[in-house]
Amino acid sequence: MLDGQQLGAGEYVVAGRWPSLLRHRDSGKSLAAEHGLLLVPSRRDLAQKSPAIALPFVRCLAKQQRGLPPLIVLFGGPGVACIGAFESNFFHWVDRLTELCDVVTFDQRGANGALPCLHNPFRLALAANEPTTRASYLAAHRANARDLAAAWRDRGVDWNSYNTVQSAHDVNDLRRALGVEKVNLHGASYGSHLALAVLKHYDEHVEKAILCIVEGLDDTHKLPVNVDAHFRHVAELAREAPELEGQCPDLYGELRAALLDFEERPLSVKLHGDDGKQRTYSMGKFTVQLLLSRALGSVRAIAALPTLARDLSRRSQTPFERLNGRLPGLGINGMMLAMDCASGATESRLAAIESQRGDGLLDDVFNLPFPHIGKELGIDDLGDDFRAPVASGVPTLFCSGTLDGRTPIANAVAASSGFSNSRNLVVEGASHETPELLIDEHLRFLQGDEPAARLVRPFAFKAIA
Repeated sequence: MLDGQQLGAGEYVVAGRWPSLLRHRDSGKSLAAEHGLLLVPSRRDLAQKSPAIALPFVRCLAKQQRGLPPLIVLFGGPGVACIGAFESNFFHWVDRLTELCDVVTFDQRGANGALPCLHNPFRLALAANEPTTRASYLAAHRANARDLAAAWRDRGVDWNSYNTVQSAHDVNDLRRALGVEKVNLHGASYGSHLALAVLKHYDEHVEKAILCIVEGLDDTHKLPVNVDAHFRHVAELAREAPELEGQCPDLYGELRAALLDFEERPLSVKLHGDDGKQRTYSMGKFTVQLLLSRALGSVRAIAALPTLARDLSRRSQTPFERLNGRLPGLGINGMMLAMDCASGATESRLAAIESQRGDGLLDDVFNLPFPHIGKELGIDDLGDDFRAPVASGVPTLFCSGTLDGRTPIANAVAASSGFSNSRNLVVEGASHETPELLIDEHLRFLQGDEPAARLVRPFAFKAIA
């Protein structure tokens, strides 16, 4: 921890603040900025003080002040390198947004530059010579979580310090440290989940909010019926796609047949593990389902899905070569484990997942190891009051993509129903991402102009070889 420093609820310390530049890693282009370090209490729900957590932040300065509050950007994962994103793939967005206002982000508690950072150094114990199954996968993750929990507890970590409510309080303490009464919010994926928690607790301090690829407070664990609908939609697009020339009349059926084949006849594939040694791995149905789950949120993976289906039907090892150097791999980052375990799901949603998973193309592999892990860390569930829908009058723009199988449009529609002043923007052809064509709409919304209701991002499948 931070030399034993303790803070009580409502306390925070700006441990450092200095003028600097935000520099893009590739181009070297820079923006005027201020970096800082914010200390916050690890637990605000205790009567006594708790150990301080350190959160690095960066405030990119507006090129011209137009009277708008700073925009705090909340990234997803949970566990994405927030400041790192400002320095890389999100730099262009920051450059444009600073035309209007200061743009701020921070590394969220438990991850990246925050201290402590709950890195997971333990490897998953999965056998190479037999197919991974749902049961063996869950057993490996549970054992990994037990090792991780013990290691960090020995270093003084209280796992109940790492949940979305505590992080929402961090956002408000950052606002206070910035010295402003109100901020604007931008949250994507888990960042939208966190932003909704901020709005639930502090909407009086939020001027406007932009929520993209929306994960509602009871959306942490995905519904198999939505995932299946996604694959059926992609299959319909493939059937009609001119670039596929009629070669893919039943993509969904091809994928289901491939899964049945790999269940009955696992494929032996020679691959290099992350230790550099070559081994023979047995690839069965579960591993293929994990591969297919990439097509829930990646446009590139969706575009390659017809080719993947054909390779699987030919029992080619090509689809598995992307696993070279990644097996057996490390367990999940501790911050992600803690945040998602604490957010949990209502009993009705858990029951729906269980009832739907047997009929779905991917079963529930896209959720695993959640919601079957958590007690290994000793995490307290945040409860149904946390997961209850948010009601707010804050003007909010909800953005979704028609090819997003992780956070479908229905998530945004449901979340926006509690907002008396909201707009829904749908991007045709976008998946689990915030495409650059949205930036102009975000700028319009922040300035008080009406954004578009629908945009089109061109999409095409990769030709089948």
